Amino acid sequence: MIIYTYIFCWNEEKILQFTLDHYSQFSDRIFLLDNYSTDRSLEIAKKYEKVTVIPFSCEEDENTYDEFKSANLRSTIYQDEVYGFNAKDKADWAILVDCDELVYHPDLVDKLKEYKEMGVGVPRLVGYDMMSKDFPKYKKGELITQKVTLGTISLSECKPVIINPNTVDVKFSVGAHFHSKATGCVLPSPFAEIKLLHYKQLGKEYVKERYEQLSTRSSCTNKENDFGEHWYSKRCHSDMYDSFDKAYKEAVQVIQPKSQTRE
Repeated sequence: MIIYTYIFCWNEEKILQFTLDHYSQFSDRIFLLDNYSTDRSLEIAKKYEKVTVIPFSCEEDENTYDEFKSANLRSTIYQDEVYGFNAKDKADWAILVDCDELVYHPDLVDKLKEYKEMGVGVPRLVGYDMMSKDFPKYKKGELITQKVTLGTISLSECKPVIINPNTVDVKFSVGAHFHSKATGCVLPSPFAEIKLLHYKQLGKEYVKERYEQLSTRSSCTNKENDFGEHWYSKRCHSDMYDSFDKAYKEAVQVIQPKSQTRE
């Protein structure tokens, strides 16, 4: 069984090694769609033999991010035949995620094999926002799914990021969350047995730093339509900071750790 994974990236040097370690376990090819990172992201990516970097720009200004253009690219990149990035007729499954989103199941490959035999086109997912008080320290061989196992349910992460590229077309909405939809032979899995883990809430300081990085990149189109307002709105920054501790207290065990004591 062949799996192609497409990961969207901009200045993700902190989380990228965790992400690539995770997807390298089961992906045959990994396409890193890089929006002209200026940190160590590309240097890190070069260390992974399965990774092919695809640079992309949403605007003439490489430091600008546009939600419309990003959603369109996310919806079509797995079909690209010009540069050989297409999954159709090459892979059994295509995974389309942001750099902080990890598809998780303890036996993912076997589960996807089962779904393929059933004729499933789009596996149902249950989404979680994963949380930790501090950003986890990276160590080769230690997966983030073993380090950060607490989270809260997230409806915005219950989206079609795993598809059979040979039978399904997916159209991502702005923000790639709500209203994203799949068409074609979209037989869903009978149950949501696979998790989509969003590793963004990894300590208040990390989230604050990330919001500040992204706040300067929104295109005029984004601001005119309030797309990604949480990235550049000072009010949203303040709300995030104030609500972090409350959300952490409500977090539940999403992944059963081998041996871990909650702080």
